[in-house]
Amino acid sequence: MASEFDVQRLAVRQHGLATREQLIPLGFTRHQIQTRVAAGRWARAAPSVYDVAPASFDGRRALHAAVLASRGLASHRSAGSLRQLIDVPPDRPEIVVAGATLPRGLDAWVHRSRTIGPKHHTRVDGIATTSIVRTLLDLGSVVSEATLSIAVSRAIVSRQTAVPRILAAVDDGPLMGHRGVAPLRVVLSHYRVDRQACESELESLLHEAIAQQRIPTFRQHRVRVAGRRYRFDFAWPDQMVFVEVDGLAEHTERSAFDNDRRRQNLLVAMGWLPLRYTWTDLTKRPHEVVTEIIAVLSSRTR
Repeated sequence: MASEFDVQRLAVRQHGLATREQLIPLGFTRHQIQTRVAAGRWARAAPSVYDVAPASFDGRRALHAAVLASRGLASHRSAGSLRQLIDVPPDRPEIVVAGATLPRGLDAWVHRSRTIGPKHHTRVDGIATTSIVRTLLDLGSVVSEATLSIAVSRAIVSRQTAVPRILAAVDDGPLMGHRGVAPLRVVLSHYRVDRQACESELESLLHEAIAQQRIPTFRQHRVRVAGRRYRFDFAWPDQMVFVEVDGLAEHTERSAFDNDRRRQNLLVAMGWLPLRYTWTDLTKRPHEVVTEIIAVLSSRTR
């Protein structure tokens, strides 16, 4: 006997959706399913996928319906939006599938891939989705370098991944021919030459803010002062401007504070202009920070 309770229990896990293959084992016949759709009790959400619970059919629900219908994964911009790596989702669900056969009438952007494997599968908000590293790789093939840079930075700040893991995926043999590899390598080149992630989350926050405003090329830079080499968090050597970010736990010891100020004074004497920002600056007023950096760089452009 068909169980309404089992249907609703299933729907709770799937944004109010159920597939025909899931409904039939619960006791529903094809005729019963069609009758409910005709009566308006259920609605067709995608091929062989039904909206069985009352709720507005929003973008996330549409994405889940496309994933269920295709047996694929949310990918590219849809996966990036799900993970809050990009701000604007695609106008239609974007999915990746391993097979060549798709149901007719599926309203989605579909990518076919031979390299999708179990390690690329995960779930985000109950939706089968590409892994974080695969998502970044796929984004690299469909978005601008600036948008990809922001996505990578957000992935690191939110601790969804780290630079070494991304690099390992980029160097993965089967993925070497992926169109997202080259753009992702370019973005990763902005990180330290030792291929480690930013040492503090603040550096990633500033990196994201700068990328959004498309400030002229910046790079981390090393200089020699009084016989010692120092590294700036961010620097513009042509304008002799450097930026340092200070976390709440940094420079807690007096000796570290003194050394930091001594270093800064030496750099100022050499003609460098320091700009320092804190957690509050970068989380509460990032746009003001970037505007200030732009103004300083403009004033020192020769």
